[in-house]
Amino acid sequence: MQKMKLAVFDLDGTLLSVDAGVQWIEYLAKHSGVDMRAEVIQCHRFLADYRVGNFDVEAFMAYHMTILSRFPRQFLLWIRENFLNEIIFPKITSSALGLVSAMKADGYTLVMATGTQRFISEPIAERFGIEHVLATTPLLTPEGEFSGQHLGDYCYGASKIDRLSDFLTSKGEQVENLEHLVFYTDSITDLPLIQFVEKFNGHVVATNPDPRLKELAEKRGWSVIELFAR
Repeated sequence: MQKMKLAVFDLDGTLLSVDAGVQWIEYLAKHSGVDMRAEVIQCHRFLADYRVGNFDVEAFMAYHMTILSRFPRQFLLWIRENFLNEIIFPKITSSALGLVSAMKADGYTLVMATGTQRFISEPIAERFGIEHVLATTPLLTPEGEFSGQHLGDYCYGASKIDRLSDFLTSKGEQVENLEHLVFYTDSITDLPLIQFVEKFNGHVVATNPDPRLKELAEKRGWSVIELFAR
């Protein structure tokens, strides 16, 4: 039986030059017809906290789930399609698409592990041809509307390890039995998963790295690549 080769990709800052979650809130505020000035301000507060390492992921996900629940799901699906076509898809570079395509052609199973909730991240993963998405999943009501809650745990920081382990278990795999494991990320906030990957002799590729990750990559001798200009 052939062993799995696994490539794991972060999204924001790694495959995309922008933060899809922030862009989504700004677009929704502009096009929803609802006064969301307070929500936009809060969104940027979360982003500022993230950049200084003072990020409250629980509050962040509660914020995103609550916003989804304020609107009919069919309306959000329509807004999302416009958002992706106008804001996100034009920012996907040929270099990023080429990287993912090359890994797929080389026989890797492709996984996106992202802190951006699934309603936004999943169609972006589909655009890249990434089949598996590890992300916080909004919970629907019996009527098919967003409930304001989410299924399971988050996919951020150390929780990415749990989500990846759950994924491997669902495929009947164990990380120690993989033929090869590679992780692409731009951010030092992914250090727990980075250390996990290294523990099992995987490879880390610092992708458009932030200054702290770039410094660490240089010390550890990791590959450093740039998929877009910051």
